[in-house]
Amino acid sequence: MTTCARVEEIDGPYGPFAIGERAIQRLWASGEVRGPMAAASGAKIEIIHPGDWNRGAGPDFLGAEILVDGRRLRGDIEIHLRCSDWHAHGHDRDANFGGVILHAVLLPGTKDVTTHAGHRPETVVLLPYLPRDLEDLAEEDALLELRGRSGDVAKRVLAAEPNLPVGLKRRALDRFRTKTKHARGRVREVGWDAACHELFVESLGLGGNRAPMSELARSHSPEQMLILGIDTLYMEKCGRWRLRGLRPAGHPHRRLAQYLELHRRRPDWRAHLRDWALTLPSSPLKSARRRLIDEVFACLLSDGRADTLCINALFPLLQDPRHTLDRSWLDWPPGHHPEDIQDARGLVGLSGTARNWEVQGILDIVRRSMASPAPTAQA
Repeated sequence: MTTCARVEEIDGPYGPFAIGERAIQRLWASGEVRGPMAAASGAKIEIIHPGDWNRGAGPDFLGAEILVDGRRLRGDIEIHLRCSDWHAHGHDRDANFGGVILHAVLLPGTKDVTTHAGHRPETVVLLPYLPRDLEDLAEEDALLELRGRSGDVAKRVLAAEPNLPVGLKRRALDRFRTKTKHARGRVREVGWDAACHELFVESLGLGGNRAPMSELARSHSPEQMLILGIDTLYMEKCGRWRLRGLRPAGHPHRRLAQYLELHRRRPDWRAHLRDWALTLPSSPLKSARRRLIDEVFACLLSDGRADTLCINALFPLLQDPRHTLDRSWLDWPPGHHPEDIQDARGLVGLSGTARNWEVQGILDIVRRSMASPAPTAQA
């Protein structure tokens, strides 16, 4: 088994993020990667059983079953971030890897690899076939590693930012600027109304379903979605939805239904949203938030879901140099976020009602710090 500490920094839509082999191994172990996938040789790869996750020496997964052009093979699977890691880790000289039948790598750039005995396992690039958004996987992996360890999160925060308010606000504001840059790029690509549609639907998929939600939004306008109907839209991505562990309120069928109902009740909601944003800098935050949820969104979204949508999609889209929304975004309620982040917030001395800059800053530290060992606390 190769070290799970191997980490690659990748440019994502909201700036660079770290992804480790462990995150890809965890996804593979879940059985969500099934295929069919095209190997570097051109062969068709399908996964019958992902194998047993090996935490000791040798390949990452043992006793897997796959189909190669319809031919059933049983053997081991090795996961890497890049194809070159096979030779860098010495697997071509290690007899323990003689039973590998599939070399699964995250990033493009493949070449033939050989085992100690001269066998050439198939190599497949996973990136085009991932059932979930890569950035979501990276953040989920970081948070899973720290689940129930809010004390460790607090140590990382205190080590990274001795001056908490200044440091966390800086990190949060940097995040907002990269989100805004991404939103402006989408506007240049498809126009403001279409960008609003796409970013809204993508945000409804946060929690594991952003990729299929994005595909639906890019394929169908709101008007086309209304014509197709909720069941047709949902079945269009059948097999792509991540449903394990979701609460009923987070089910993609329910979220799509809320979006369609918003267009039925408020066909011009996007125009109302832009008008609302013009008054936001001069309005009390609490009353402005209430008008947005009750009037623009027609009471269709829960407060927490609406807050998450604003933070990740709408504020970046509505940001304008003539009436900046920096302060509103920083002080907005943080929406849905992990309990460990909330607990860590208290441990580092942040009290009162949570604000977005606190949670965004802590999340940024968690995501960036997973490539390094936990620091010692600085009291």
